[in-house]
Amino acid sequence: MTRAALRTHPPRLAAWLVDVFASAEQAESILGDLHEEFSDIVSDSGVVPARRWYWRHGVKTIFDLASATLWGAPWPLAGIVLLGFLLRWLSATLPERVIVAILRMQRPYSNLHYGLYVWLVTNGIPIVAVVQTMFIGSIVAILAKGRELLATVILGIVFAAPLGSPLFLLFVPRLAVGVIATVLAGVIVRMCRSSEASRLRVDPQHDELN
Repeated sequence: MTRAALRTHPPRLAAWLVDVFASAEQAESILGDLHEEFSDIVSDSGVVPARRWYWRHGVKTIFDLASATLWGAPWPLAGIVLLGFLLRWLSATLPERVIVAILRMQRPYSNLHYGLYVWLVTNGIPIVAVVQTMFIGSIVAILAKGRELLATVILGIVFAAPLGSPLFLLFVPRLAVGVIATVLAGVIVRMCRSSEASRLRVDPQHDELN
C-alpha cells in the first residue's frame, strides 16, 4: 500500500451514509473493510476508480443492510413504524391546539399583541408540527435500536404515502419538512448511539464500574 493510498480518504458522504444505516456495533467493521479495499484500489488503479467503487459498494452495502433487517425481523420493525404512525395520527391536531392555547393566554384582539398573533398563526403552527414530528421520529428511532435510520425512513415514506408519489413532496413543503424531520430524528439518535459506543470502546472499564 503506497503513502498516497494511506493519505486518500473515501468519499465522506458515502462513508457517512453507510455509517448511519449500519448499527453502532456493525459500522466500525463494515467501514474498516470498505476503507481497506478502497486503499488497495487507489494503489492499483488510482483515486477516481476507487471512489466510484466505494460509492457503488457503499450503496450496495446500505441496501444489503436494509434487506437483512427487513427480512430478518420484519414484524418488530413494522410494529415500531405502526406505533409512529398512530402517534402522528392521534396527535395530528396538537400543533393547532398548542398555538390556540398560547393565544388564549393573551387578551383577545389586543393591538399590542396583534403581531404576535399573526406570527404564531403563520409560523408557530408549522414550527410546532416539525417539533412534534421530530419527537415521534425520535421515539421510533429509540425503539428501533440498530435500525434507527431504516425505521424513520420507512415512517417518512408512510407519512408521504397519502400523496401517492414522493414527487408531490416538492409541491407540499410542510409535508416535505415533516418527512425530513422524521429522518433527521433517526440520524440524531443513531449518531448519539454511535458516540456512546465509541466512548465505551475508549473506556473499556465503564461496564465494570457500572
